[in-house]
Amino acid sequence: MRLLLPIHRPTRALLILTAGCVLALLAGSAFGHGAYHERLAQLAAELEKTPNDPALHFQLADLNGQHGDWQMSLLNLDRVEELAPGKFPTALLRGQAWLTGGQPAKAKAVLDPLLAAHPECTRAWLFRARAAQRLGDAPGSLADYREALQRTPAPEPDLVQETADALAAHGREKEAAQVLASGIEKLGAVPSLVLRAMDLEIATKDFDAALSRVDAMQKSAPRPEPWMARRASVLAQAGRIDNSRAAWQALVEHLAALPNLERGSHAMSKLAEDARQALAALVGLSATQPSSSAPTFSKPTSTPP
Repeated sequence: MRLLLPIHRPTRALLILTAGCVLALLAGSAFGHGAYHERLAQLAAELEKTPNDPALHFQLADLNGQHGDWQMSLLNLDRVEELAPGKFPTALLRGQAWLTGGQPAKAKAVLDPLLAAHPECTRAWLFRARAAQRLGDAPGSLADYREALQRTPAPEPDLVQETADALAAHGREKEAAQVLASGIEKLGAVPSLVLRAMDLEIATKDFDAALSRVDAMQKSAPRPEPWMARRASVLAQAGRIDNSRAAWQALVEHLAALPNLERGSHAMSKLAEDARQALAALVGLSATQPSSSAPTFSKPTSTPP
């Protein structure tokens, strides 16, 4: 069954329900504080005119669920079922609501039959992965994360990172790094994914891969300085002390050559201080010192551009 319901917004987006699964809800899945209240007011006005419209109650349930008002979402879903029993995929939104309300067992109970009947519902795989994780079912959670990612041709960065984090948390760092590498290949060099991939490559001692990522980001970034610092830090963690020392020194000289206004900014001043501290920590360390005893340095205070 395929049902198209108009959403009364200036974008004239469509709410698409197919085979019991929500493929698109409320055109755009994130609402800022103002946008949420604006949309809530619109739905309230429309419901005053047609209070028994199940599509409007369903949209309201989704809106409230995305905003974290899970109890109101459940009430809206009850109303949908009263008005149009079995006509709307309420199970998915119930699963989301129970998760938000801290009741993963109830979430899983509604998501299990939904996925058995409609495995194409990628959001349900993600919600059940979270439910299983909170219930302590690591194998089930990881399996569902993999399924959600595999069934999403163009995943959002958040899904890629959440899946990788779940894998890494259960000792599967190499698989997590592969998930991030695949995500970066599909989505481009999203800084948050690149930094997380580097963390995992360093954790698995794949320093050359981490350095390759740094070099690529340094070439394309509007400001190379944070990536210069990151490269020097990775070299130290790899035990390449002479190379790290040279990299930190190059950063110091680069910063000193910047125009006064740039050099005096908070971000550049902080990098200069980090570089001086790193050079002081590296004094006396040999070029052959193992990475386990080489000093490490924190990431830049902000995500590199």
